[in-house]
Amino acid sequence: MSAPTDSLQHQTNELLQRILAAVQPAKPRRGFEISCAIVLSLTTTASAWSAYQSKLWGGEQMARSGVAAAASREEAVSSLAAVQARAFDASMFISYMQFKMQKNEAMEAFLIQRFRPEMKPALEAWLKMDEINGASTPLSPLQMPEYIQKEATEAARRDAVAAEAQIAARQARQFSDNDVLLTVLFASVLFFGGISRAFASRRLQSALALLRIVLFLVTVAGLVTMPVGHG
Repeated sequence: MSAPTDSLQHQTNELLQRILAAVQPAKPRRGFEISCAIVLSLTTTASAWSAYQSKLWGGEQMARSGVAAAASREEAVSSLAAVQARAFDASMFISYMQFKMQKNEAMEAFLIQRFRPEMKPALEAWLKMDEINGASTPLSPLQMPEYIQKEATEAARRDAVAAEAQIAARQARQFSDNDVLLTVLFASVLFFGGISRAFASRRLQSALALLRIVLFLVTVAGLVTMPVGHG
């Protein structure tokens, strides 16, 4: 009778040990907890930095858009001034040619003194050519290389400034959007760090920790490549 009793006692002891192992809290993994805390603290800091950079780039986008809008307005003003000046030059040229054809030298001299500075060099160069019989002669001084309007030049410059500022504004917006995406990814790292504590399985906790670390490293790599906004 002693053998069956010993066997039953042995089985009872094994069952009690299993029950104790099930209810006894797992031994804390000190290194694992420290590494998780470090990753989460770095993630929090990086997430705050990304949000800050997104705000700075958003302000930069508004500033560059303002520059583009101002340059566009100035370009429109300069273009209008160029059209008006060209219309004035054309009107003066027509009147001048009428008096020239009539051999009215007094009116010719009167008008030629009142041409705009931009028109005079073009008119003089055009008159040196055979303006009536020359087949290759431009139809008017307004088509001569010497005819350079400062208003048109200024309009072209302002248009280039507006285009450049618009490109810079779109670039700033893209940087802001990228920083928002990085903030979301860092928030995902924090999410996986918080939800891992809800599971008792160490294997599942380790898997979530690995996923958290990989996502953190990938997001940090993207953060490092981002330009820094200065406001």
